[in-house]
Amino acid sequence: MMYVVGNLKMNMLSREEALQYIAVLKREIKDRRYTAVKSILCPPFLYLSDFVHLPASVESGAQNVFWEKSGAYTGEISPTMLKNAGVTSVIIGHSERRGIHGETNEVVKKKTLAALKHLLVPIVCIGETAEERRTEETARVLEQQVRSIFADLSRMQAEKVIIAYEPRWAIGTDTLPTSGEILQVRVLLRKILTEQYDAQLAERIIILYGGSVKSSFLPAVTWEAGMDGVLVGRESLFPYEIVKMMNILEEHATVESKD
Repeated sequence: MMYVVGNLKMNMLSREEALQYIAVLKREIKDRRYTAVKSILCPPFLYLSDFVHLPASVESGAQNVFWEKSGAYTGEISPTMLKNAGVTSVIIGHSERRGIHGETNEVVKKKTLAALKHLLVPIVCIGETAEERRTEETARVLEQQVRSIFADLSRMQAEKVIIAYEPRWAIGTDTLPTSGEILQVRVLLRKILTEQYDAQLAERIIILYGGSVKSSFLPAVTWEAGMDGVLVGRESLFPYEIVKMMNILEEHATVESKD
């Protein structure tokens, strides 16, 4: 299964805009059936109730979660609230959360565990900064992030996690790592997970690429780089782009199955 995850961020300033987005999405998908691709759309919290009513092969996700079920945590959203709202997945540790809100590996770990305990699929973001890349610390940074996420997870919990590799220097820039560089990251992550679990489990864990994703870049950042799909930012604001990416991945899977 390939994935197209759309992070709509703090956009759509009214419910009318949200409903229009959903209407266009439904029109673009029409009656098309997907057997090899799944999309997860993550709108602002205000519109989660609207995004539960999506076409087949498209699920609703959230952009963030807190690690407590309830309590005196002003402004936070609990995993129980998300689950009760019909949400299936949640983005955790996005580079903007790490950079703007100072989320650490420990915070990301707590949120991941909370999501899993409440039967939500955590889409956990990892990635290096431009400075870390310049000083050739990418491998060290990614290893720290991944080992922190999986440190206390059972095998059953681990294989439910989706990892999204988003090099922080690439986001919003149209500058991407090469397919070879992304593939090197995939190999590194599989190696780390194999050491912690085994090769079979490591292979089952879904790994996405995120960072300036466009439909024209899709081959280079998915099948050519050995990735299982994409985490899309600004392009996800256009429902026809989400559907276009789903179509490209579905068509590729169809061709692959015939070879």
